[in-house]
Amino acid sequence: MKQVALPTYPFDTPAGLDHDPVGLRLLAHASVVRARMADGAEVWLALGYHEVRQVLGDPQFSRELATRPGGPMVSPAATEPLLLVGMDPPRHTRVRRLLSAAFSPRRVERLRPRVQQMVDGLLDELAAHDRPADLVSLLAEPLPIMVISELLGVPHSDRAQIREWAGKLIASTAYPPAEIMAAVGELNSYLGKLIAARRVDPDDSLISALIGVDEKGDHLLPDELICNVQLLLMAGHETTVNQLGNSLVTLFEHPDQANMLRERPELWPRAVEELLRHSKLSTNILARVASEDVELGGTLIRAGEGVMPVVAVANRDPSAFPEPHRFHVQRIAPAPHVSLGHGSHFCLGAHLARLEMQIVLSSLLSRFPTLAPAVDLADLTWKTGLSVRAVHALPATW
Repeated sequence: MKQVALPTYPFDTPAGLDHDPVGLRLLAHASVVRARMADGAEVWLALGYHEVRQVLGDPQFSRELATRPGGPMVSPAATEPLLLVGMDPPRHTRVRRLLSAAFSPRRVERLRPRVQQMVDGLLDELAAHDRPADLVSLLAEPLPIMVISELLGVPHSDRAQIREWAGKLIASTAYPPAEIMAAVGELNSYLGKLIAARRVDPDDSLISALIGVDEKGDHLLPDELICNVQLLLMAGHETTVNQLGNSLVTLFEHPDQANMLRERPELWPRAVEELLRHSKLSTNILARVASEDVELGGTLIRAGEGVMPVVAVANRDPSAFPEPHRFHVQRIAPAPHVSLGHGSHFCLGAHLARLEMQIVLSSLLSRFPTLAPAVDLADLTWKTGLSVRAVHALPATW
């Protein structure tokens, strides 16, 4: 019998595509498939919406086991076991509770007027800029680092260095593993010094709040604090930078939907959810390892086998989303997208990401009613070798 070649993961998807054609073709035949990674290791791909939700939400699929030597790994920076995203209960439950006590939706919501002020300032600069103007470097890149730095209490003068470190931490193949891990070490050293300064001289920043969190005598240990401030700093801005750029491309591709949002701004909360679903961000996702034998989509996953929950494919699963390839800001989905995760690892910064996306995109489209791309969207250049989909530049005019 002829042996069928296994598909390769991550998929060889053109960087600019907002979906994964290979994954969707595989999904048409099975919701769980065997695949081979670049290092030759075999893993299972969870492709169907319900299967991805199960992997993300079922504690039998362990993140902790996936960070250990020999575990399935795409991004070297994600192997740190002290990161919240690399923990299982009960450690995860404890650390997330302590982080959540300081990084609450109420605390984030209090930022809304300040974020609007920052966005208005950036749009003033954009309006004064020569045309065409790059919406990535002038808006999508600066706003999230401004917000998370102010929230955490990171000095303005250090933001450029943090952006440089961030670019390496989200890499999969864009930099050698040793260079990525060196950036992790440099960033952690920087944060260790910043945290030490805040212990001596606390302020009203989130870092000071995290130092001060104490629930029934429990607090974040020094290494836990450094690693998870790093997580908040990276995840709290780098993903938003790229999702903003991707979302603007999607809105330019669908001018009828952008015009609808100008006419009906009350649709923005729903539109942000549709942008998160439709406009692919992750080119790979954090792996899991089965801690015991478990059935997934009718397939038996053996204890110790790796599973990749492929979010971008799940978000286009026709069994969960009618007309899955249609971008429609009035979509009332029968199921929530999984771009921000699901279960105990649901994105801690989801409220901040939604707030920033809503303010940036609504303010931009309102202020510049004739905004349009200054180049053919097919000619945009996209970054490669990262764990996220990211456009280099987005020239626009008005």
